[in-house]
Formats: sequence, structure tokens, C-alpha cells
Amino acid sequence: MNIYRAAEARALAIEAARQAGALLLELRRSPAAGIRSKSSATDLVSEADERAEAAIVAAIRSKRPDDAIVAEEGSGAQGTSGVSWYVDPLDGTINYLYGIPHWSVSICCADTDGALAAVVFDPLRDELFSAARGGGAELGAQRLRVSEKQDLASALVATGFGYVAAQRVVQGRIIANVIGEVRDVRRFGSAALDLSYVAAGRYDGYFESVEKPWDWMAGAMLVREAGGRVTELQPTDSAFPRIIASGPYVHDDLLGLLIRATERL
Repeated sequence: MNIYRAAEARALAIEAARQAGALLLELRRSPAAGIRSKSSATDLVSEADERAEAAIVAAIRSKRPDDAIVAEEGSGAQGTSGVSWYVDPLDGTINYLYGIPHWSVSICCADTDGALAAVVFDPLRDELFSAARGGGAELGAQRLRVSEKQDLASALVATGFGYVAAQRVVQGRIIANVIGEVRDVRRFGSAALDLSYVAAGRYDGYFESVEKPWDWMAGAMLVREAGGRVTELQPTDSAFPRIIASGPYVHDDLLGLLIRATERL
């Protein structure tokens, strides 16, 4: 197998993300179509998700036909090259359908050594977060660096909730045990953007029960390449935090706080 360079992977991810982003911007001007539920009545997928995913898959396959593609809406493919692409064509579908301007396109390329390149694209703000292994993370041409916050009590933390009502009840109890120990908690509905904002130092930390690789792999790579830390837990309950990301100085304290918060339930 030829070595697939990180810079090439990032360039292709950027190309695919921009194509999908342009399509999503165009589709949002029309009434939403093809909406149906997936894992629960509140977990929705639309024609926009599917068409954006098809555009990304086509862009990748045109240049990397032997790579595997793991895509949220199921249009992926098996591969033989040892390179895999993890695609969330529209992270924040509910926001998109409700006209809330906070959603993104998320793509991560990985090989046998882990994440190789990552892109999270916010078409509405034209903010493109990207990273290549060992090359740092960028927003456009600006180098990203995570927060250097050292005091958890003054840290701004982001999170998200599950699609199943019973999960959200548990997650609300976890929040109740966390919110008094940090500056505040934000919940905007796009895990990929939350992680990108940690990489950019806009948030000091993030935690969520996300479990599918397309939900968090790109954002996690951005955080690590921006000097942050990411911990993946193996929780005993699907409502408990799985991914914790932050700047380096508050990470252990945030992780400990979340573990204690779940133990109190």
C-alpha cells in the first residue's frame, strides 16, 4: 500500500466538505424534504443529509476508490487500502431543519495509525477547521491553540444530549452535578463544532455521550493537534459521558468531576 500523506488527505477532505457545504446552503432555501426518524422520534434525517453525504462519498471515491468510507446515513463502502473516511454530512440536523444557524460538515480520514486528517466546516460562517497529523490544527490559515485555562471553576464547558428521552433525564442529572463546579455550560447541538471550538480555545472543555466515530473523530483530532487532550471512556450507561476534551490543564479535573457526577446517580 502506498503511504497516503496527511496533507493530501486534508486537501481532499476540504474539497469534499466545501462541496457538501455549498449543497446544504442551497437546499436550506427550499422546504425540507424526505424527513424521517432513525433511532428515535427525535433523531431525524432529511434529504439534505443524504444528498450531502452522497456528494462527499462521490468526491472521495473519485480520487480514492479503494478507501473505506463509514458514513452516518449508510452510503459508505468497504475498502482495501487501509485508509478509512468517517463522514457526518450534516452534524446538527435538527438545527438545520429548524433554521438555527449552527450545524456543520465533519470528515475524518484515518489509517492504521489513527486519525490522519480532519475537517469540520461551518458553511454559514465560512469557518473551516482542519488538521493534518503532526501539522497542527488551523481555522483557515490561522493556527489553533486550545485554552490554557487552569481553574475548572472558571472554565466554560460544552455538552450535548441524547435522542432518547430517558437518556436526557440522566444527562440532566449529570449536568446538575457539574454546573456548579464550572463557569457555565453551553449546549448548541453540533458535537463537531463543539470540539472545534475547544480546539480554537472558544470553549475550555467538552463532554458528551457520543459513540459513533463520525460524531467525534474529526473534532477530537482538531483538539489534539491544537495541543489539547481527549479521553474516550467506556461508560456502563449510554447516557454517561464517553468523550471528554479540553485544554491540558483542566482535563484531569474535568474528567474527575464527570466520573464523580455519574457515581452520584
